[in-house]
Amino acid sequence: MTNDEAAARATLAADAAHQQSHLCHDCSDQLDDAANAVFALIDARKFDAAEQAAHEMLARFPSVHDGYECLGRLYQAKGDNRQAADSYRQVIEFARNEPHLYDPDFVNHFQSLIDQLEPQSAAVS
Repeated sequence: MTNDEAAARATLAADAAHQQSHLCHDCSDQLDDAANAVFALIDARKFDAAEQAAHEMLARFPSVHDGYECLGRLYQAKGDNRQAADSYRQVIEFARNEPHLYDPDFVNHFQSLIDQLEPQSAAVS
């Protein structure tokens, strides 16, 4: 991961934490812990465990985008660009369904990831 990617990840995490203020404080902490655990599993290349943990996040926290973001990062790490892009589209859908909770740069970031994963569709658009 480049320094720019790390900075973007940190900024998005801070934005997401602020956007998830509709969650109780304990739930927000639990969500952050769960997402960080998935990211650690991805970094350790324990993809099966990461996928299981991401799906558990989706079941436990269905009203937030984080589970789909975790799946997107997992699929991207595995080289499955189609599934990664589909997961990031789900993240964007959350932001579009509740625009009052999300900064426009949040959507732009995930659209940029999709465009990088699917460069042929970005060139056509």
